[in-house]
Amino acid sequence: MKYGSFGKEQDCPIQKRNEQEGSDIEDFDGLDSEDENDNKENNNSKENKSQFKEIELNPNDPKIKNKFTNSASEENDSDKNSNDENKNNINIINDNNVTSKGKEDQETGKFNDKDKQINTKKNDDDEDSDSNESNKDSSENELFGDKDEKEVKEVKEEKAKTQKNENKIINKKEDDEFSKEIKKNQEIEKILLESIKNKENATIQKIDMANEIDFKAIPDQIIPTDEFGFIIKNDNNKSNSDIKNGSLRESVRPQSELLLINARMEKWSHMIKHYDEYAKKKYDKLKSRTRKGIPDCFRSHIWQIFAKKEKYYKKDVYNQLNSVELDEDTKIVIIKDLDRTFPALLFFREKYGKGQRELYRVLSNYSKYNKETGYLQGMGFIVAVFLSYMDEESSFFMLDSLMKNYGLEGYYKPNFPDLKKTFYILLNLMKKFIPKVYELFRKEGMMPSMYASEWFICIFSRNLEFNSLVRIFDVFLLEGFKVIYRFALAFLKMKEEKFLAGKDGLASIMQTMNECTENIDVEKVFKIAFGFSLSRDYIEKKGIEYNIVKNNKNDEFIKQL
Repeated sequence: MKYGSFGKEQDCPIQKRNEQEGSDIEDFDGLDSEDENDNKENNNSKENKSQFKEIELNPNDPKIKNKFTNSASEENDSDKNSNDENKNNINIINDNNVTSKGKEDQETGKFNDKDKQINTKKNDDDEDSDSNESNKDSSENELFGDKDEKEVKEVKEEKAKTQKNENKIINKKEDDEFSKEIKKNQEIEKILLESIKNKENATIQKIDMANEIDFKAIPDQIIPTDEFGFIIKNDNNKSNSDIKNGSLRESVRPQSELLLINARMEKWSHMIKHYDEYAKKKYDKLKSRTRKGIPDCFRSHIWQIFAKKEKYYKKDVYNQLNSVELDEDTKIVIIKDLDRTFPALLFFREKYGKGQRELYRVLSNYSKYNKETGYLQGMGFIVAVFLSYMDEESSFFMLDSLMKNYGLEGYYKPNFPDLKKTFYILLNLMKKFIPKVYELFRKEGMMPSMYASEWFICIFSRNLEFNSLVRIFDVFLLEGFKVIYRFALAFLKMKEEKFLAGKDGLASIMQTMNECTENIDVEKVFKIAFGFSLSRDYIEKKGIEYNIVKNNKNDEFIKQL
């Protein structure tokens, strides 16, 4: 019905529901005779509704007004009938909800399903909670049977007390083991510190003890070092605050030098990204920049590329070698050399420290790995150079690359098969490029084995300051063994005048020889070294020549070997 007080149209909810569901009501087969009478009354009500509809649509029509006035007296009876009629309609609608509900569920199925899922989940959670409680109670009932509540409580308390005591025993056992471990480590540390204090020689047992606890000896004072970690002797004019602030570590560089360093780093960064292109098509540019020095921050990466370390790298081999036993004699020899290897370099200075232990492991493992060379004094310095820039495993395979790719294996095998050939080549080069020094040495009996063995076996690592040494390693790893001949000639050339001016023969030569690699100007050495017109073909030619004349005792150069 669309009518309401104050003359405004309103929707009658019952009529609206009837109009929406009328077809369902008419099609319902289960209506009895009483429901059919109600339907007839309902049809009469619909006719009355149409009259009201006309009134609503034509409120100013005089005929409708009169009709409305005449029927006003009948309105009360009609309202009464209408109420009964609405009541019956409501009953019919309720009865027909069976059919209409399906339609509504289709329209709102998604929402009802969602609500149903939420309610179902909630009910399931409640049921699980109840089930857990029920199971708990059930298990307790099975455990305690028909005991009364007091007995149940006592059993629970006793059980909790027993569990608590067991936990205390476990915790105490763990604490005792931890305390025992700490005490053991403290005892080991005390033994090692006492050994260092008394300046005792290192032993295999103490090295193993240091590895076990990862021993670290704490220095008594701050030790100033240079940029490579070498200890700087304290100047009496420098205070402790100067040392702490690093004023002894490195002098302040002018801005122009810093700009040059930054420019070189940018160039090297670009070359690393395009290394294959430079190695194949721009090798001269790569060689020129390498001779000027690789920026220290790039050395580790560049050295491994130059040495083709990945070619010799074998996964897990190094770790497996750690578990292989080494003979006692070799262990003793290696340990004796640890303190002699770069004693001024802080990383290796600490007895039983991290540096010495890493050096010991690399040398021991390589002795197991390459049984043809084993261990020879001099390897330690080369490995120490690599350990200053990279980890143990990388240093191990860098050493292997030097042995196999750069020919150092011939200097470490028994009887040094390639060392005499190298001396033969050096004498030929001396005669060609510094003939006066060559003649002096031949006259005084100054043989290459008396001064050049360390140069070739250790790649100058026992003779030069570290900043000069790494510059030589830069070019050696790129250009190969030929550059070692260049630098050997350069060191002799730099002291040529002093050699010739000596008046005490061999003694003067020996004294001057000790100065050849001390306090050198590295830029000057590089200029002289790469000023020689030295070809790889010439070196190879002399190597072949040696194999022919090595048994000829009358050969000029063989006599000096």
